Amino acid sequence: MNKRRVLFAFAVLLVAGGCVSDPSAVREKDGQQYGVTDGVFRGRWWSYYERGTSYLAGGFHEEAAADFEQALKGRSRDTWRARTYGLHFVEYFPARELGVCYLRLGRLDEAERQLQEALAMVDTERAHALLDEVKREKIRTGALKDDTAPALAEDMQPARIVAERELPVEVAVADDTGVAEVRVNEQKAFQRGSQTEIKVKETVELDEGTHEVTVTAVDLAGRETEQKTTVTVDLTGPTLGIYIPVEPTVTGDRTILLEGAAVDTNGVSRVAVDQRVVAESAGDPKLAFTAELPLAPGENTFVVASNDTAGNETRSALKVFQGDPESMEAKLWLRQQRQDRGGLVFASADEPRVLLQLAQEAAPAPDGEIRLKSPQSDKPYRHSRALMVSGEVVGQQPLKSISINGVPVEPLANAPKESFTRRLPLETEKEGRFQVAIRAEDAAGKVLEKSVDVEVRPVALNTVESRMPVAVLAFAGPGVDEGAAFALRAETEAAVTMKGRFRCLERAQLQQVLTEQQLAQALADPNQAIALGRLTNAQIFLTGELFPRDGKGLEVKMRVISTETSDIVSILDAFIADMSDPAQVKQAAAALSAQLEAMYPKLSGEVMAVRGAGAGAELLMNWTKEDGVRQGAYLLLVNETPAWVDETTGEVLAPPEYVPVGRARIESPGDTGTRAKTLDLQQEGATIEKGMPAVTM
Repeated sequence: MNKRRVLFAFAVLLVAGGCVSDPSAVREKDGQQYGVTDGVFRGRWWSYYERGTSYLAGGFHEEAAADFEQALKGRSRDTWRARTYGLHFVEYFPARELGVCYLRLGRLDEAERQLQEALAMVDTERAHALLDEVKREKIRTGALKDDTAPALAEDMQPARIVAERELPVEVAVADDTGVAEVRVNEQKAFQRGSQTEIKVKETVELDEGTHEVTVTAVDLAGRETEQKTTVTVDLTGPTLGIYIPVEPTVTGDRTILLEGAAVDTNGVSRVAVDQRVVAESAGDPKLAFTAELPLAPGENTFVVASNDTAGNETRSALKVFQGDPESMEAKLWLRQQRQDRGGLVFASADEPRVLLQLAQEAAPAPDGEIRLKSPQSDKPYRHSRALMVSGEVVGQQPLKSISINGVPVEPLANAPKESFTRRLPLETEKEGRFQVAIRAEDAAGKVLEKSVDVEVRPVALNTVESRMPVAVLAFAGPGVDEGAAFALRAETEAAVTMKGRFRCLERAQLQQVLTEQQLAQALADPNQAIALGRLTNAQIFLTGELFPRDGKGLEVKMRVISTETSDIVSILDAFIADMSDPAQVKQAAAALSAQLEAMYPKLSGEVMAVRGAGAGAELLMNWTKEDGVRQGAYLLLVNETPAWVDETTGEVLAPPEYVPVGRARIESPGDTGTRAKTLDLQQEGATIEKGMPAVTM
């Protein structure tokens, strides 16, 4: 009887105290116990993982390694969400944490191999950071040689003049052991771990004037390579002066001699009259020009345009009346011109067009022809990332080759008629001209060529309302200081908002729909946040689970959750080696923001086809899976109002405006297009039609 009581009492103590069943497994350091589990040690894979994590926190690496090895025998793969029993789930990374143990024990080759295996299972920032630490230690001990600094695969462009405040900087860097960091004007580019080859694209904002842009690459050994270039931001067109004639002018001659000059500090590239170039230079600060212009009876209007080396343009209109200067007609005209001077006349650029549809397919030319279906030169192309080119080549002989901008179309059927569809990446997301050149050759050696100049004009809508609404809620974890969690959450909000892709709901906005108690729960408990986040008008909300690592470190697991379905859309992660370092906290927040932006890219596009009308209409958009468009994301359908144009000079006085008319939801991204469905119309009676511009929210 006494024996039973003793055994029962011992069992109660084990359960109540959360101790392991084998007290000899416990290790002590600085008054703290390690090698313990929350409850009875059951000898299952999750028990070994939990105890191993406890050992690792105390620096007992041999014991931790033994437990992680045992855990891997029971469950061999790392995962963010492993089911233990019932509805209980844990974050499970024994392969990765075993690599940590090998690293701390100095078993560097094993650590490197183990961490690479862990990365192949789940790509985490912590694994990348640890793998870099292994390589640095190998370099320090001489096991890995690194005698050269990183190499910039392509030299930066020489000093140049640009007409944009936002300067895209692209650079390719290579290093035999690994590029650890790339900075553009001390702005660190986002990357996950070191890479032997990396291409970086960053945007630097510059004011008007001359600036030095520096790219710095750092390898794992700390060796640096630096390149600099000078960029002048010029947003002002040349000064355009006309010496002769002094307008308004009346002359009886059939021609008139035009003389003038354009001046610009950064250099003038050309002067044109009615789009005919009359003078060119390589960038002289002053460019004189003369042109003999033919005159027709009555009023003649000539538009003189000058461009500087940055591409800025200045226009001037010149009016000349040809006729008898003493005639009543000439005098009335001259008086009218002098009365009207100084006034601005606005006109719409939206001229009516006549669209012709051919009932039958046109017969091919005797030697063959290239028929281009898309893109069309007479309408703007809205996509900002890629150009879809489709068409067909019809010949008299089997076709041997087809190329688009020099890139072969493969494979071919070796038939006289070949149809093609290809996606061409655009080098810039800004508007401009893009040439598509198609060349085909048949078996007899006959060559067919066709080119089209396409106007790429992405939807320039970046209002606060057009940005994707996001709520950043819980950032918390067991054993994590509340102040540190709050600081990370605040930095994440700032990073997510900074680039203008998202708008974060402020605490005051959240307070409008959540009680103080509910808000406190949502800001402290990820599970509560999931339940309460649906009460907000955010499309997604973010919750961060924090896990202490290696004493001073912190691993961040950020869940991206749909407010519509409460489903976890994705899991993002970051690793902070030292939580006390504000720079590392800021860097981790930037990494989370970069991952989120990659999930929900800002895309410009247009409607390719419509079925139905109003709310519930089915749409086919010109985005594809390759663009990164995501099911469940939202888009805005917009109308484009025409630009304000000076009727006389043709100068654009105010750019086009985009007015949202409706909202739609992405249903299914595909390989050739993306299906969407309209949700609501913001303008009563608005018509959704083919060609309508759109932009992702």
